[in-house]
Amino acid sequence: MTSSRLLKLALCACGLLGAAWGAAQHAKSIPANYPDWPQWARTPQHRGSTPAVGQNPTTQLAELTYDPFVAQEQAESNGELLAHYQVPLVNGNNVFLEVKTGQYISCNPPGSGMPYPCGPQAWDSEIWTEQAFAWENGALLRQWSFQSDWKPEPSGPHMSTYGLGLQGWEPVFHAALWKAYVFVPGFSGSVYKINASDGTLVTQYTPFGTTSANTFVSGPLTIDLQGNIYYNVVVMDGKYPWKKDVKGAWLVKITAAGVSQTVSYATLVPGAPKQCGHVPCGSQRPGINVAPAVSPDGQTIYTVSRAHFVYNRTYIVAVNSDLTPKWQTALRDLAGSLDSGFVLDEASSTPVVVPDGGVLFGVVGLNYSRGYLNKFNSAGQYLTSYNFGWDSTPAIYVHDGTYSVIIKDNHYGTGGPYYITQLNNNLIPEWQFEDPNNDEWCVNAPAVDVNGTVYANSEDGNVYVINQGGSLKGNLFLQSAIGAAYTPIALGLDGKIYTENDGDMFVVGN
Repeated sequence: MTSSRLLKLALCACGLLGAAWGAAQHAKSIPANYPDWPQWARTPQHRGSTPAVGQNPTTQLAELTYDPFVAQEQAESNGELLAHYQVPLVNGNNVFLEVKTGQYISCNPPGSGMPYPCGPQAWDSEIWTEQAFAWENGALLRQWSFQSDWKPEPSGPHMSTYGLGLQGWEPVFHAALWKAYVFVPGFSGSVYKINASDGTLVTQYTPFGTTSANTFVSGPLTIDLQGNIYYNVVVMDGKYPWKKDVKGAWLVKITAAGVSQTVSYATLVPGAPKQCGHVPCGSQRPGINVAPAVSPDGQTIYTVSRAHFVYNRTYIVAVNSDLTPKWQTALRDLAGSLDSGFVLDEASSTPVVVPDGGVLFGVVGLNYSRGYLNKFNSAGQYLTSYNFGWDSTPAIYVHDGTYSVIIKDNHYGTGGPYYITQLNNNLIPEWQFEDPNNDEWCVNAPAVDVNGTVYANSEDGNVYVINQGGSLKGNLFLQSAIGAAYTPIALGLDGKIYTENDGDMFVVGN
């Protein structure tokens, strides 16, 4: 046998051992009966990883429209789709999807803001539902629909006295699965518990009562392995939500037994400045689309706080499971740069707990909006960064006694190139895959399977499957998506790929 043949066999054996080690590490923290993809970035740590082996992207298996208002929304924003969407939630044969109904009130002409309220100023005329689908004879068929009374935070004016408002970026409505239930955000900071089998209501958790139209569930729900639900709530001024300070902001915990607990962000970030130069900072509150992350042992919750009026007075925050403060680290000036810690409400970056106990979080900067992916240790000490972080929740590939970090890597200011980049655990690049059509990667939370194969969607309308090392395994064109929203991707344990593109969900596989 030739030496080159022996080398190939050795490399293959190492790869198999590495994949086996990664699967073993996954099994230590995630039980065998865990759903296929039950929440944002799959796990309570938001690692975007699965023990599944993904299928090849050769065939479109299904297509469902979840946002029927895309054409109207794009008309209001010069062709851009400025919305955040729930990742498809998958559990065996069943798929749960956010589907918008109601009405979208277009402006006349689109983009004019008139007659007020219209466009983003009137998005509370839409209705958000959680719908269940099941695979039957090769087709994905609707089983039930639950209409929520959840509403997004108001967009507000494009510019206010201090803050920027949401500038037309629609916040995310995001449910989560646990055991036989779907938990759905509701009105006035509430959460509905729904039977996953038939969509019937079990109960409504109401930590803030049921009558406040200015109290918002803000960002995705996170559920840990014990069934505790964590999420953020913001209370805004009813008339001037971005011009006046928030009335309150809380991290909420609902235990598996249904007991609600809350802690204010003022308590979690007690030393935050009140004055930022010549303007007030505003109270500390969560970033609008932040999902809390939970450590593998369930004892620490990580979230992100920012001043209501000033986006660079921000903190990554650790909280004990009893909701007492643990530590807070300011994100400003981490790398000796004045632009290293912006948290914009238009983004959906969320903390990720990595296998060495550290935490990753992507922020925005002045570097053509590329931003930074920052890493902290379990005590909140800043360790290092990579110079991209905008609207990204990176995926984690555990292998060979270590782990790698997978993130989109768009060079906006220079018109490309646009990469999917894998970093080592010190955030040093290992390999890159460049979009072959020089279009942006529009994935905000990629997925990685047990073999380290990466799954991501692009504005060129394709879903891509990328081998370890950065070579292309396969891709499938779905539909043109230039200007489409940043969207997440999910995998079923059977390897089916669930991707979102311009208001439609596509299922792709063999």
